[in-house]
Amino acid sequence: MNAVLEESKCVMADPSVCIGCKTCMAACLEKHDVPNDVAAARLNLVTTLAISAPVACRHCSDAPCAAVCPTNALYRDGGRVAVEPKRCIGCRGCVMACPFGAIDVVTRDVVVKLGNLAIQGHQKPTVVKCDLCFDRPGGPACIEACPTKGLVLVDGNKLTENSKEKRRAAALASACMSTLPINENLAV
Repeated sequence: MNAVLEESKCVMADPSVCIGCKTCMAACLEKHDVPNDVAAARLNLVTTLAISAPVACRHCSDAPCAAVCPTNALYRDGGRVAVEPKRCIGCRGCVMACPFGAIDVVTRDVVVKLGNLAIQGHQKPTVVKCDLCFDRPGGPACIEACPTKGLVLVDGNKLTENSKEKRRAAALASACMSTLPINENLAV
């Protein structure tokens, strides 16, 4: 198995328990509303008539967003796709490449220092996406804040385990189409 995939982690939502309260977004915004960061939520709540669930970066092992970035503002850093905001030129190629719609480009004010004076400078585009709160001791703030515990941090191994379980369930469900009895001796 690909070692990068095993290391990769991402925040996943369980839409069966999400109540659409946006507490996860508020916690994310609060975590990033500090000097030298961009005060913007890194996940977005998607609500339909049937479900609601926050969507965040999946930290893809092949990271299409990083692959199209001409300045390497997005790059693989161990098990996550990291951002170097100073490199971002605001081209929005990453926004177009992300299959989950989990990346935004926002503008932020750049402060220019002239000696001891700090003067408000120009606005600079900056890419924002989930960083798994890599610098937060308790892990992702959104997970901790969710009142229904509908957000979890999953890794590549957990995703592989979930896929195997779904395949097993699908195989068992297809047994109803068989004209032969199920072989109970096989390990499923």
